[in-house]
Amino acid sequence: MSTASPGPVIRAAINGLPPYSAGRSVRDAAGGAVASELLGLAANEGPYGPFPAAAAAAVECVQSANLYPQSGFRSLRGELADFLGVEVERVAVGAGGIALIHHLSVALLDQGTTIVTGTPTFHAYALDARKQGASARTAPVRPDGSYDLAAMLELVDDLTRIVYVCNPNNPTGGIVTREELLHFVDAVPESTTVVVDEAYFEYARSTGYPDTIADRAFHRPNLVTLRTFSKAYGLAGLRVAYLVGSPALIEAVQKVQSNYEVTSVALAAARASLPETDELARRVELNRAGRTTLTEGLRRFGFTPIESHANFVYANVGDGKLFAKALEAEGIIVRPANAMGDPAGARITVGTPEQVERTVEALSRIAGKTSP
Repeated sequence: MSTASPGPVIRAAINGLPPYSAGRSVRDAAGGAVASELLGLAANEGPYGPFPAAAAAAVECVQSANLYPQSGFRSLRGELADFLGVEVERVAVGAGGIALIHHLSVALLDQGTTIVTGTPTFHAYALDARKQGASARTAPVRPDGSYDLAAMLELVDDLTRIVYVCNPNNPTGGIVTREELLHFVDAVPESTTVVVDEAYFEYARSTGYPDTIADRAFHRPNLVTLRTFSKAYGLAGLRVAYLVGSPALIEAVQKVQSNYEVTSVALAAARASLPETDELARRVELNRAGRTTLTEGLRRFGFTPIESHANFVYANVGDGKLFAKALEAEGIIVRPANAMGDPAGARITVGTPEQVERTVEALSRIAGKTSP
């Protein structure tokens, strides 16, 4: 007779693994209640809500919420393929970028394999690798906040199954150029999948920034691009994102994901968002102006911001947690970067013009108390 177990057997790969940290929200700070005087600038959410057309489509879709979503998300996949100019077999849809990162990890990683990425960066890459019994190798980002692709290439070996390139990088906002990325992709072994995370693609307008979907030079058997409706499209709460890559990689993701993981409401809102290019451009321009104002404010009050190409600004503030605590005392929630690998950094989402103004005013009051 076997000895009774003291409890459920948990996989060794997740022993000691911390739960994903999404940062402090307004609800956290308010003790569970929504406090209108608190300003949440920690999660890089779009500050303007869904596009009007998306909100209307979502409301209409709720009336048939008793029905399952469309199997395989065929309509959204087809419309994305037309919108992006690619074959539908190259498109997968999932419940947000984190879900798609998880699916890629399940499909590609085994016990003892590795991923390579930068630091500081989006920490879901390493967490999901560890869930599969894999490990992460990281190279520090360059002073401009972009990935050091040459240093990362030196970490790639026969055990490397995924290389992540976050472009623009979260949390720093730095970018690698088309030529840099193309040289890197050429050098990565074909057995290693390159995941280019372009969650902030819509905000990046710099000359030389690569569009890895439109640019056929990046259409490789081992490359996949991740984009989302959570940021510029204002649908973070509905959870919908997509991958574009080789049919083999897309098929692998579809094999491991739930057939109904994206809700009907999310699918309807995403489909309604795609044609709204004028509204997208308007919001991107508002973000550009707010990003400039916030960057100048940080610099004026003694902090060291990095030039950002996303909807946030990252700065060396000396002590990220202390900085975040001081701003929270002013009613503004921001994200210290310790969980992403930089205790000295903090990330501030670009809000509405009024929210940016309020943040700069708060910076003026805490200047000297927390600056490096």
